[in-house]
Amino acid sequence: MSSKISRRNVLASGLSLGAASLLPAYTLAQSKTLVAATFPGTWNEAHRAILKPAFEKRTGASITQSIILGQDQVSRLIAAKGSQPPFDVAIFDSPQVLDAVKQGLIAEYPVAKSPNYKDLLPEFQDKWGPKISMQVIGIGYNPKKITTPPKSWKELRDPKYKGRVGLTALNSQLGIAFLAELNRLNGGSETDFEPAFKALRELLPNVGAIGANLGAYATLWQQEQIDIAPYNFNFVQTLKGKGVPVELAIPESGPVGWFTSMHIVTKAAEPDLAMAYIDTHLDPAVQAAMMKPPFDVIPTNSKVKLEGAITQSIAKSHAELSKIRGFDWEKLNPQRSALIERFNREIKL
Repeated sequence: MSSKISRRNVLASGLSLGAASLLPAYTLAQSKTLVAATFPGTWNEAHRAILKPAFEKRTGASITQSIILGQDQVSRLIAAKGSQPPFDVAIFDSPQVLDAVKQGLIAEYPVAKSPNYKDLLPEFQDKWGPKISMQVIGIGYNPKKITTPPKSWKELRDPKYKGRVGLTALNSQLGIAFLAELNRLNGGSETDFEPAFKALRELLPNVGAIGANLGAYATLWQQEQIDIAPYNFNFVQTLKGKGVPVELAIPESGPVGWFTSMHIVTKAAEPDLAMAYIDTHLDPAVQAAMMKPPFDVIPTNSKVKLEGAITQSIAKSHAELSKIRGFDWEKLNPQRSALIERFNREIKL
């Protein structure tokens, strides 16, 4: 999926960018346009409403935000090798970062020129580009029909949920992460996914629908076709903001997730502006604004005090946030295609 959003009138940003005065002067910036990739959905909305006006106020440059999924960004950058890349800033989840580095698609991030980088928690610092947030998964459930929050992934197999459990295809980050966590909890390893597929086969009698993609998955929730399923914290909050009855429960086995990061594309047309755009995303005022509803983006800047839904569902402090368990994408990435094929063959309804 790739499309460019039109310029829209948005409310003038009232953000106070404390680090802006530390930036080098951008001569003729008003005549320049940065092109940055952004994810569909909540990310695009937050970037358009908060990041875009903050960046334009800070630099005087304009910004075109291209809505495109992470793997499609990798594909387009590979196709453009040897010529000008289609965008200056990439946004990736953890698995795509590994692919981008191996393909030489992103440049090392100029830490010394980025005023806000030093304030990131150590877990969110990376030479290839700062981690701007993280995605955390748990058990989504309809509180109108499930009054006691689920405490374990095993509850998805409870016979009382026959035909009411939802899954998403493995072409989504949510789908592959749930499979990996299910595998770990059932004694599997990165080289042996039989325990995960055994657990999925046992779960099938309860599965009422499988979303072909995250958009279709959201529709299942909105139409109340499913009552309980793996889901992302941010997506749950987005649906709640639209009046959909859904809550997120973190299983007793603990929260798991992955990082979302931003990167300067190799041979970017505007590398200085690309750095300024990413650094603006790291600004505590910007992250604090994105943390509020309806976006609920988990902040990575240590100066941003956690509050709201994040402290109720995910972590009450940065120390707790830093302990959220991740995945070994170095081992998972090479198997992804085979796992998707097996899921489509054995599990897909």
